[in-house]
Order: sequence, then C-alpha cells, then structure tokens
Amino acid sequence: MLHKGIRNGTLIGLACAMVVLFSCASVQTAPSPSTTAPEAGAPSSGQQGWQQDWERTLAAARQEGTVSIYSPGGGDLRQIMVKGISDKFGLDVEWSSMKAAEVGTKISRERQAGLYLADIVQGAVSVQINELRPAGVLDPTRPMLVLPEVVDEKLWFGGQIPWVDNAKSYIVNPILAPDLKLNINTDMVRPDEIKSYNDLLAPRFKEKIVISNPLLNPSAFAQLLEIMGPDFLKKFAEQRPVIVADEGLSAQWLAHGKYPVALINRVDATQPFINAGAPIAKAVPREGVYLAGGAMALALVNRAPHPNAAKVFMNWYMSKEATTIFSRFLTMQSARLDVPTDFLSAEQMRDPSVKYLNAEIEDFRGPKILAGKKLAEEIFGSQLK
Repeated sequence: MLHKGIRNGTLIGLACAMVVLFSCASVQTAPSPSTTAPEAGAPSSGQQGWQQDWERTLAAARQEGTVSIYSPGGGDLRQIMVKGISDKFGLDVEWSSMKAAEVGTKISRERQAGLYLADIVQGAVSVQINELRPAGVLDPTRPMLVLPEVVDEKLWFGGQIPWVDNAKSYIVNPILAPDLKLNINTDMVRPDEIKSYNDLLAPRFKEKIVISNPLLNPSAFAQLLEIMGPDFLKKFAEQRPVIVADEGLSAQWLAHGKYPVALINRVDATQPFINAGAPIAKAVPREGVYLAGGAMALALVNRAPHPNAAKVFMNWYMSKEATTIFSRFLTMQSARLDVPTDFLSAEQMRDPSVKYLNAEIEDFRGPKILAGKKLAEEIFGSQLK
C-alpha cells in the first residue's frame, strides 16, 4: 500500500509540474505591451515620437487649462488668436495688453516680487531682442516646436524657420511680407517717376515728402540708412521733408493730395484709404525693399506657469491654419510657402525679381535701428523735438 501511494503521489506531482510548465508557456507567449491597446487617452507606442510627445503635451495643457500672453496687440487680432486656440484645443487665454515699451518693465517688476505670470510674449520684437533676451527672461522656443508641418524647413521662405534672433532658437515670426513704406499719390506722381530712392532728391519733391518721425518710428529711416547709406540721407534731409508722429495723418494727407509722397512706417496705415479708392500706390525702388513681420514675433518666457499650454499655442501659432488666419487679417504674406495668397495683391507678395532685406532679424532690430536714430538726430536736429 505504501509503494502504491508513493507511485500515485509521483504521478500527481508530474501532473502538477506539467500544469506549471503550460502556465509558464502561456505567460511567455502573451502579447507584448507594445501590441496591446493603450489606455484611453494614452498615446500608442506605435506612434512616432513627436505624436507621443504631442499627445502628452495636449493632455497636460488641458489640465493647465490656460495660456498667459503679454502683448502690445489688442482688438481684433487678440480676438482671432483667442478664438483660434480655444476652438482648436479648448484652452483659455489670459491676454495682458500693454504698450510694447511696458512689456519688459512689467515682467521685471513681477519677478522682483517673486511672480512668474507670463508664458509667452507676442509682438514687441525689439523688446524681445534688446531687453528680454539679454536679461535671461526667455527660454529657447526651438525645442517647443514639434509638429512636422512646423519644423519642416522646406515649407518656409528661404528654406528655414523664420527665426528673429541670431541663435535661431528663441524668437520666431510667421509673417514675412514686402514692407513697402514708400507711397505715392498717383494723381500727382506717375508710378514710373520713382524707380530709385535717388529720384526722391529731385527738386520737385523739396518740402513735398511726408515721413514718420524717426525717433518714434525708426524702422523706415533705418531701412533707408541700410540700403542707401548716410550720404543719401543727408541729401534727403536737404529736401526738408515734413516730419509727423501720426502716421494715420500722413496717409490721410497723401490720400487727399496734400503731399505727393509719403514714407510711412506702418504698412497698414494707407490700406483703409486704398480700400476706399484713394489714388495711392506703393513704390518699389530698384535698390530693394525690406521684409516685415507685422509685429507677430513670438517668444517663450522662462519659468512659465503653463508650459504645456504655451507649447500647444506656439505650434498652433506657426501652423498653416493659424498663419493663414494671420495673413488674411493683416493682408500680409506668410513666411510659410503653403499659405494661400489669392487674397493678396501683386505688390503684397514677394517677387523673385526684387531684392529683399530682412527687417525681422536681430542684426537689424538692434544696432541698425540705433544707428538710424542717431543719424536722424544728427541731420534733422530740432525738427524732431
């Protein structure tokens, strides 16, 4: 009886061992985690790296709920951006509007009080370059851009993402349009009469040209300095141009024929008059013109309170969808090559036959703007007071 019990026990033991072996085999052949369905809302491991990063960012951004933007822009442009990011991703926007010169001061005072409230600075490109970046307030934007349509440099004018800063990492601007500052009244000046900036030195234009105050709106004057040099500007000053601070007034005078030529800093100043049928045209001198960004520069503030929402906003801001909206609103050509241009006139689009210089880069916005102001004070003197 004892021998039989041992034999039965042995058989039972072998059976148990077989069960264990089959169980182990079942565990070894189970599907790996990479082939199982992901949890709801979790990215599939079969996705490309950017997709996983993007979905994690979206989930975190929705938890943050909002993005905080400091900008000198307001009105309709603000509404367009707020609506765009809200409709697309369900994010709220805390928009703090202020003068460009106040942006750096506001952030500095907040930080002195231990407050870190801004995620993004939009617009105010000179402040971003000359104040915020040197003060260490900005974080690199480049690592935040992850969508393929944003980082694919073939989709951008010049074959590169439109960076403003020399490091090509901190400040971007998705608009890059011809900056035609030289305007004429076609009832008083034929379009073929001004083929060169030197044509402005003709005796008939003495005291007949309106220009923006170079100290208040230095871009146009700085561009002329860069293109034509100081000797030309000294001769131009001898034409005794009429200097005004209100560029809307300049456009009005031009439209009504009070002056035949106006050098206006704001590209949009003449547009309402052109739309109303005023005899205004843009001149394109053969020496070239600059490209402008429509005050759309974007930078990331460090220690941002909503970093994921900021990342979502930045990628949307540089997307085809958003830049198409901006381009239509501003009536300015996008730096993206895939944005439609059917709503733009020929003069509002980049022309391969025209020489363009870029006003949306650090080298221009820093030392060249300052050089323009300095020369303006020298040659115009008391007229600028």
